[in-house]
Amino acid sequence: MGLKGEEPYHRFVNAAIGWVKEFSFDLFLKPYETYDHARLLAALGSKKHIDFLKEVPYPPLELPMAQFDDIIEDLGCALLAKKGKRIYFLPKSWIADPKSMISVIGLSRLMEGVYPDDSLEIDLWEIVSFRRRKIRKILGSNKVLNEDLILEAAVRSTKAWPILILAIGKDITEIYGIEGSPVYVDHIEAGRVEISNLVLGEREFEKIRTIVELNPYGSLNLNQPTVKVEFNLKDSKVRLGVDIPPVSKPSFDARNLSALPRLPMSRLISLGTISEGLAARLIEAMYERQPILIVGRTGVGKTTLANSLLAYSSREWRIVSIEEVREIEDFSRYGLKHHPYVFPGERESMVTTFLHRNPDLVFLGEILTEEHARAFALAKESGFRVIATTHARDPSSLERKWLRWGMEDALMGCLMVFMEFRSAEKLYKYGERGWEKVDPNPSERFLRMIRSTMGSKTNEEVIERIEGVTSWIESKL
Repeated sequence: MGLKGEEPYHRFVNAAIGWVKEFSFDLFLKPYETYDHARLLAALGSKKHIDFLKEVPYPPLELPMAQFDDIIEDLGCALLAKKGKRIYFLPKSWIADPKSMISVIGLSRLMEGVYPDDSLEIDLWEIVSFRRRKIRKILGSNKVLNEDLILEAAVRSTKAWPILILAIGKDITEIYGIEGSPVYVDHIEAGRVEISNLVLGEREFEKIRTIVELNPYGSLNLNQPTVKVEFNLKDSKVRLGVDIPPVSKPSFDARNLSALPRLPMSRLISLGTISEGLAARLIEAMYERQPILIVGRTGVGKTTLANSLLAYSSREWRIVSIEEVREIEDFSRYGLKHHPYVFPGERESMVTTFLHRNPDLVFLGEILTEEHARAFALAKESGFRVIATTHARDPSSLERKWLRWGMEDALMGCLMVFMEFRSAEKLYKYGERGWEKVDPNPSERFLRMIRSTMGSKTNEEVIERIEGVTSWIESKL
């Protein structure tokens, strides 16, 4: 039925939708006047209006929730807002007035199933834009709704509402949901927060599943109970993963890949994710060809840190990235010589191929299997600068996993940063005597490089600021 608190509005709209032809759009544009006029005609004996009153309840008079303490994210059609200690998803109609809320929900129902002629070839946001134009045409000169509410009505009519629309939030990096539980998000400023009034119900999960299955590679069934697809939503590129039984309860994870450019190292430092000294030490290791592994559990920010690190590459380097699913930015947009590859097969064969193409830096994405570990070892032994991420809780669990693969020697000489949630905690080396904790202690030239980029809002700005500095640093190494 929608968000908790909207039930009376949906009851009115669901009952009234069948009477639109009889009463025109006034049922949703002027609901109270139209209903009161129907009462008058029913009192005068009009059978049509008597039947209408029997079927349609009086339009609701109170909004579900209008007060909040602070806005975490403005999505255009809705707010992610704080009230007390809780976070709520607030449609803009909730902070307008009851008549506007009826108009928004009613018009959204009328737009369901309305597509442009070439709808099979356009993306979800183009359908939203098409329906916005239709709603404006219905409203004509009637100023019932402002642009935010027109947008809300259009988005409500799609399967992106109310959960996946969170992915257009500029500072929302990931959205998670398990059927029967509140949805929660990773937010750059607010951290990991649960949305109290947004629960992943069966109906909402089916909307998300439908979006997945519209993708040519999005089939979900007993033989393929987990799948990942990518789609665009406004300015955001979203990687959506969905799981169903028997591997898991119905659940999903939506990553906003477009948030990465807004998470440069300077912002990670200001947010407390990493210290200035540790950031400078990682950049120094990259320049000195010391292999780097970023280690931690799922969702702690490993790829985000790797992406911010790559922005400090020299413009002269040939950068090759090999990932199963594309996650990092395409740095060639900013003038770096970056060649990104999405390759779900054996990465070792790809690394062997690139031995003959003279890369200066190889990013291998996440090391998930023994074969991936062999690719990492090959890149390292070939003298490339190599960066990768891998999943482990702590040094001992990482060692056990690589021992099991027979690849523990590949850890030798690597600089490994271990992360907890949104925090690069500790730096280690692994050698003949086991694990050694490392004091970052970067050289002054790399500290100066980091400090020169503080205040940068994007990785593009970082690259612009250090142009010329990287070649000077290389000449000193």
